[in-house]
Amino acid sequence: MSAMLVLIPGARTLALLVLVVFTGIARGEDPPPATLSPYANVILADKPVGYWTMEEKAGKQIQNRGTTGAVLGGTLMNQVMLGQAGPRLPDYPLFNNENRALILGKPAGWVVVSDPGERSPLDFDNGDSITIEAWINLQSLSEGQQVYILGKGRTNNPGVASDNQNYSLRMRGIEGTAHLSFLFRNADNRPGQQNDFHRWNSKEGLILDGRWHHVAFVYRFGDPDSAHAVIDGMPGKGSWEMGGPTSKPPVVDNDELWIGSSMGGNPGCSFQGGLDEVALYRHLVPIERLARRYRAIFPDPREAEYAAAEKLPRGTVEVGLFESVPSQPGMLPLSTRPHRSYRQKSLAFVGVPRKYTTTGVIDDRSNPYLLRARNWLTLDAEKAGNYSIVLRARSAAHLYIDGELVAQTPLMSKNADGHEAVPKLKTADRQDLRLLPAGCQEQLVLVELTAGEHLFRLDAMIGGTGQRAEVDNLCVAIAGEGGEFQLLAADRQPRQGMLEADWQELRSEQLADLARLDSATRQGASTLWQQYWDRRHTAGRQQVAMQPGIPVPAATSPGMIHNEIDHFINSRLDEAGLKPATLVSDFDFLRRVSLDTVGVTPTLGEIKAMFADRRKSRREHAIDRLLDDPRWADNWVGYWQDVLAENPGILKPKLNNTGPFRWWIYESFLDNKAMDRFVTELVMMEGSTYGGGPAGFSMATQNDVPMAAKAQVLTKAFLGIEMRCARCHDAPFHPFKQQELFGLAAMLTGKELTLPESSIASLPNGGRESVVKVSLAPGTTIAPHWPFPELAAADLPASLEEGTRGTREELAARLTSPANHRFAEVIVNRLWQRYMGIGLVDPVDDWHSAGNEPSHPALLQYLANRFIEGGYDLKKVARLILSSHTYQRAVGDDDRLLFAAATRRRMTAEQLVDSLFAISGKQITQELLTLDPEGRRPVESFLNLGRPTRAWQLTSLSNERDRPALALPMAQEVVEFLRVYGWRESRPNPLTVREETATVLQPLTLANGVVGRRTVRLSDDNALMELVLAGLPLNQLIEKITLRILSRPPTDTERKLFSRLLSEGYNDRIITLSTNDSKLQQRPRNAVSWSNHLSAEATTIKMEIERQVRRGDPPSERLNADWRERMEDVIWALLNSPEFTFLP
Repeated sequence: MSAMLVLIPGARTLALLVLVVFTGIARGEDPPPATLSPYANVILADKPVGYWTMEEKAGKQIQNRGTTGAVLGGTLMNQVMLGQAGPRLPDYPLFNNENRALILGKPAGWVVVSDPGERSPLDFDNGDSITIEAWINLQSLSEGQQVYILGKGRTNNPGVASDNQNYSLRMRGIEGTAHLSFLFRNADNRPGQQNDFHRWNSKEGLILDGRWHHVAFVYRFGDPDSAHAVIDGMPGKGSWEMGGPTSKPPVVDNDELWIGSSMGGNPGCSFQGGLDEVALYRHLVPIERLARRYRAIFPDPREAEYAAAEKLPRGTVEVGLFESVPSQPGMLPLSTRPHRSYRQKSLAFVGVPRKYTTTGVIDDRSNPYLLRARNWLTLDAEKAGNYSIVLRARSAAHLYIDGELVAQTPLMSKNADGHEAVPKLKTADRQDLRLLPAGCQEQLVLVELTAGEHLFRLDAMIGGTGQRAEVDNLCVAIAGEGGEFQLLAADRQPRQGMLEADWQELRSEQLADLARLDSATRQGASTLWQQYWDRRHTAGRQQVAMQPGIPVPAATSPGMIHNEIDHFINSRLDEAGLKPATLVSDFDFLRRVSLDTVGVTPTLGEIKAMFADRRKSRREHAIDRLLDDPRWADNWVGYWQDVLAENPGILKPKLNNTGPFRWWIYESFLDNKAMDRFVTELVMMEGSTYGGGPAGFSMATQNDVPMAAKAQVLTKAFLGIEMRCARCHDAPFHPFKQQELFGLAAMLTGKELTLPESSIASLPNGGRESVVKVSLAPGTTIAPHWPFPELAAADLPASLEEGTRGTREELAARLTSPANHRFAEVIVNRLWQRYMGIGLVDPVDDWHSAGNEPSHPALLQYLANRFIEGGYDLKKVARLILSSHTYQRAVGDDDRLLFAAATRRRMTAEQLVDSLFAISGKQITQELLTLDPEGRRPVESFLNLGRPTRAWQLTSLSNERDRPALALPMAQEVVEFLRVYGWRESRPNPLTVREETATVLQPLTLANGVVGRRTVRLSDDNALMELVLAGLPLNQLIEKITLRILSRPPTDTERKLFSRLLSEGYNDRIITLSTNDSKLQQRPRNAVSWSNHLSAEATTIKMEIERQVRRGDPPSERLNADWRERMEDVIWALLNSPEFTFLP
């Protein structure tokens, strides 16, 4: 038999222990009750002038069952649903099991009751008494928000005074609970005078838990002490604010009475959820009678909680993510199945797994969504006792122990206009708690836990209307008496502290776990999609097999040949009478191939592994290891960001930007996605727009035909066709017409396009005939069509006709069809250009420019065939190129187009930055790449690109009017370094080859800029400190430092020079610090965000942070200062050698 807990008036303490269960607001299908419920008879006995039972099933009118009858009937407006389930048996015994209610939805719905005229039953003056009551099931209420149950006046109707609030009863969000609030305006009603408003708030509130609650308010106008509230049967007092208590009369006019909204239906003040049994009286209903209106019977919370956790495993935290939920925690039934579930070790979150579509691309969750985490904690008799528990969350969160709510944080408040004060950062009350992050809330509670099992449940709202759905710093920590705080972990899981170093360790570990979960989810979600591509690739191999093969030239110099590529290249060299250059050393090879594959210089461990391999084929094995390295993906993102013009803006991302589809690019290369699938997903533009999916590519600069710009990007990237001029006229120097570009744009749009006048070039009249021709007139209708039949035939192979998604899918199929050999040739040519410095066709993105013929046409066709045969696997062609002697040759000055020697190449900007930070082991920046770190603004206004770990994750940091309070000083220094070396912070147009001209600013920036100095500075967080403190002989330290920076041993000259510089004081370089002297570096914190950036204090804070950044990282106190500076001179000299910047 399950125990039940009956709630009755006076049982306030019991009410706080009731399990939060959301029964939902279901559609009622029962017929109207034949007789009034016992509850209705109780109300009618007190003779209300207005009583709206909401029993109607349909229509636009609701009946008034009060004493005034039809004169106060109501009319439904906007988002209103009748016939929904209200308070019913068995939970509410005063009602029958057919009771109906009114549901008010988003953005606003309300009921209008007209005022009958002068001296009507709705008019109240001094000395008049008023009672208002209702049953409510409020679904959403943010901090500070005030939503209307009932109000007269302030409707924004024409012909009445502004702010004419006769009276109103509202619910107000205060510290995570909903409080009853009565508001009226006195008869003075002076324009602009807030003190003419008088607002009374109840001291007690209720939790939005998905249940029906009864609220009532009584007041005699002119007597401020007469105000009282009744909430769920409990009488309560309150206090007046704004104009304070007053004896002045209220505004009295003939404006309408609205139920559920005010101010013209403003969503911010509109009730969202269920309303029932709304009653208005012209007398004071006795408090004790109002209290008896509430009767509720609910299961014992402990039994309900345990029953829901019957199958919850021990030794792990089970996490569920629930979409399309009410915006308050605690309202979701325990029996609800999550949309996504997974397991982790503790109640601490730096993120959650991503959501993916059936094609495996990043998708969006609903906003908000609910995170629910549950775990068992077992205490033996010795550990039973009193515990401190801290809950930290950005927005509303509830923590339950054994079904009892023990801690909660309120909903995040909506953002203001930038003029808020910068909040004071909370200092640590205890030394075992990391400082509270800015924008984060916390509640500390004391609980007593008995011996045995205890069930913990955390319900946290992620995001909300007008806010970004982000997870970070959400956690629960626990500490026994006299003990230190530890993150609350499941049984048998290791305990982790709550200091800053502990949290950073958790962050790294959890992000790695989430990456593995995401990878598995992508593969699982896209199983059918991958099977389709497997069939496509089989058809492609069959098509290549039916074509004549490309003969490989015979070897003329066997010792200079490793694979087929060398045959093709050496045969041309023989024809030109040139000899190939010698191969680079193993040290130079490893540095070159590491930068070309994973984008950073090799580590000491990788160098050691290379030379520990005694096989003749160790270079091939090194190539295999690097191609299997996940950093392969990092090294490709920056390239495709340029080629595809990925251009996200962290401020106003809709304005002249794309979405941040960088994350889809990264995951595509991380999964080694076939390139034909990669292009298809890009063209389809599905998934998340702002969260990293290819839908971000669909965002276009503000122009008249956005998809024309996208068509230009696609043809340039994957067909080597430059159609930029065809945007406004026929291309004068390329064989392309404007109609061809707009035919592609129509395919992307999925319908005919009408050519706007703004897309037609204005040509001068008279004079010399212009080479520019305009063949289309404004208003021309252009149908979707494929304009390149010479590249892909009109009829698609059957294997390509399985889709049903329209002309976009057709365009993708024609672009990537095995019959379209140009696509395969363009991709392998791009790969060749990246590794060899110049393409077999160059420029690689404009194959139709004058004289642009392939230097090695047979090799190009051969590589394209191998690419198709390999299932469009880029790594297979990369392995072929990297293992060739052609790639491994030393740098020389011979004819670049014949590839007798390697071309001298400089590191890309990203490779430079990533290598510098890889050497030092430091974070690129600790700042979030957002101007709204609090997360109080929507993603349509502010992006959050996270904390960058590789250079490709950075973006332009510009803001409106370059306001200093919005600066990100550390990230900006890295951005400036990247720009000096050719990186584009803004990518309005596609680009393959960046500006590579050497400038004086480049070596100056590396030598003297913040980024270079951070690598040189031996601070405690510099990874080179591990070598310096390792107790190595000086000659070994010099060798390892040189190997780490230049990927080779020092020369004899370097060894002697560095030894002479460092030998003095080497044995005494280390200073032993006591524990008290050792200073752990805290992450710099500031509370500046968009909400407060216009305050002078915000600017002062950011200017001080900028000064700290310019001063550089604090040097370690564990080294003698004089010797440390000499060691830093050695590091500086190695980094500023041209050998560091250029590939060997």
